[in-house]
Amino acid sequence: MVIALTRRDILAIAGLSSVCGCPVLAQSTAPAVNENHPDFFSPDIPDLVSQGTDPALGPEVQKALELISKAPTGGMVIDVMSYLEGLTDKNIDNEFYNAGWRTRWNPVIVTFFTATHTKPSGDVTPWCAACVNWCLARVGYLGTGSAVSGSFRSVPGQTGAPQKGDIVVFRNTNDAEARVGRGHVALFLEQNADSIFVLGGNQKNSFGHHAVCRKWIPKSDGTLTFHSYHSIAALRGG
Repeated sequence: MVIALTRRDILAIAGLSSVCGCPVLAQSTAPAVNENHPDFFSPDIPDLVSQGTDPALGPEVQKALELISKAPTGGMVIDVMSYLEGLTDKNIDNEFYNAGWRTRWNPVIVTFFTATHTKPSGDVTPWCAACVNWCLARVGYLGTGSAVSGSFRSVPGQTGAPQKGDIVVFRNTNDAEARVGRGHVALFLEQNADSIFVLGGNQKNSFGHHAVCRKWIPKSDGTLTFHSYHSIAALRGG
């Protein structure tokens, strides 16, 4: 199943009634990219509590629709995630469309929740599982339909010999937190004895923002511990 997101979809998700009549904001006078802005992070379970952010501006929603429409609809799941990782477009405040924003919802991130049964509170709801589910659906693979990373612990294709682009799942080290699905999910790239190199969403990038990016994650630390690998081929749609 390919998700064909319409303008109405994004407007509904972003909480906007219309983009018509919204002035296109001049970007030539925007400040230098704000690498130190505080964006949003919380444990990987939707709390659906608003953190005080505002919906995206009309032109930002229009730009998000354009970017989403260009994501691959064929090939592998990792191709979709790599496309998102490579986005260099910025909003009026020079914040990237593939990372958390400081004061407004990032409509690209909010769009990921069209592949889940969860309504996000902007981009402040943890979004790693929503991002993976959206990438799976984009190229016709089967996902979990959930924004909870723990939903991927039981998907088919568990393997001890992961290949590039397979699913990697982490669980919270606190058993109570793990039982309600908290953890992380991303795509496998490589590993060493202690860490796993992954490509996924809601991961801290070089600016410290929670973005679609590549990151080495320890197989076990104070918060997360490795749970399982799952072959992406096992999720190929019929």
